[in-house]
Amino acid sequence: MSKIEKFIDELNTQGVRYCHWKSNLSLSKSLSGQSDIDILIHREDEGLFRTILSQLDFRPAANKDGGGFPSIEHHFALDEESGVLIHVHAYFRVITGDSLSKNYRFPIEEMLLQNTRMEGSIPVLAKNAELIVFILRIMLKHTSLVELVLLARYWKDVKQEIKWLLETESIDSTLELVHCWLPAVDTDLFSECVAALKAPASLFRRISLGLRLRSQLRTYARHSTVQAWLIGVRKFTAMVIRRLTRSQKELMPRSGGAVIAFVGPEATGKSTLIAEMSKWLGEHFAVEQFHAGKPKSTTLTIVPNLLVPALRSLFPSSRSTRLEAQYLYEEQSEKSRTSYPLIFGIRSVLLAYDRWSLLSRAYSQAANGTIVLCDRYPSSKIGAPDSPQLTQLNTSTDRRSIRQQLANIEARLYRQIPPPDVVIYLNTPLDVALSRNASRGKKEPEDYVRRRHSRGSSLEFQRTVVHNINTNQPLDKTILEAKKAIWKAL
Repeated sequence: MSKIEKFIDELNTQGVRYCHWKSNLSLSKSLSGQSDIDILIHREDEGLFRTILSQLDFRPAANKDGGGFPSIEHHFALDEESGVLIHVHAYFRVITGDSLSKNYRFPIEEMLLQNTRMEGSIPVLAKNAELIVFILRIMLKHTSLVELVLLARYWKDVKQEIKWLLETESIDSTLELVHCWLPAVDTDLFSECVAALKAPASLFRRISLGLRLRSQLRTYARHSTVQAWLIGVRKFTAMVIRRLTRSQKELMPRSGGAVIAFVGPEATGKSTLIAEMSKWLGEHFAVEQFHAGKPKSTTLTIVPNLLVPALRSLFPSSRSTRLEAQYLYEEQSEKSRTSYPLIFGIRSVLLAYDRWSLLSRAYSQAANGTIVLCDRYPSSKIGAPDSPQLTQLNTSTDRRSIRQQLANIEARLYRQIPPPDVVIYLNTPLDVALSRNASRGKKEPEDYVRRRHSRGSSLEFQRTVVHNINTNQPLDKTILEAKKAIWKAL
């Protein structure tokens, strides 16, 4: 039984008064987890409803900007069979209207809950009642230029839904409900609105009817017309900026964000898995990706880092990969270990600073509700990839030594990096890693992969929960395992 089926079964078994109250034409998408489950719950059953959510491991979510709407909540749960993230959009009052400000609270909850029909095992609105909700929502969207822009994106769906709502019944029973439960609305005007959407009438005609309807509904408004307009413009502007900058979604887990580190040897699938997790979580939550293995330059390091390509050409023997192979992997005498090139020490300190700056920013974003996915992360093991390197190279006891000072600075910077909230430690056999590397577009030298596999297979994270995942299995199983580990941490 899927998580959605369990959820509905519990609501029915416990006698919760509820119904799926919007867009029932697309109910199958909601019940498969492809879209939100919009349910209206009787306020007296709120406590029982929350108990069921808790028992099924649903997690509440909130808007990052502290916005949101009264009597409306978001709850999420992982379906552990499919890996789908289920979104229950719970309403305790009918707060609706235009999509950005939801400026109206209609006192029709009892009417909606009394006029339902069963669709399989879930109660949904009877079409005569759903038509009221649909007409109010769509016509109010015609009263704002911003809403008209948004409405144009799914106008085809609107025409399909109004046709579906009217295909089997006349609107007489709907008009009776309007007259009884929304006495401020003239039923003749409501009939005109239905006809205008069914035809459909010209845009000018629909806007005119929408404005007349809004005038009659003003007693149910939560804000004045000007306030609602300003809220809509502000939210629309923020939405456009997010689209243009490919920025974050609005929601965050109520428990807050988290820094999730993906670590492991080369060619274990870190990039692939992070892309999958970003797509999965990014459908609903604010998500950012960071690459701790290749941190971007900061103001302090940008000039020295710009010189690195030139220095590599002038001093090929001082490349980081060659020096790592020479000083970190091979057995060296004490003399040679204390005489590694200073350029390697300086580069290591600059890299440590960039990592500290990047991961401190990641930590602050997580503290403000963002889910941060990190490709690689410093471990507590000295000499491990992306971790302090100079301490194990420098055996001098002379505190005035430049190499000793560089080692101290590097170690201090790494100590100041906040630990991740959870580590997804990926591993796979060496032969599999070598095969994957050979098939990649940008493959690394085989010796490099061997060395990295050896070093990356023994990382240590003393202050963090670590989930070990063997990626030498079908990708869908790896993805599901990672989803379970991440959802547990949120």
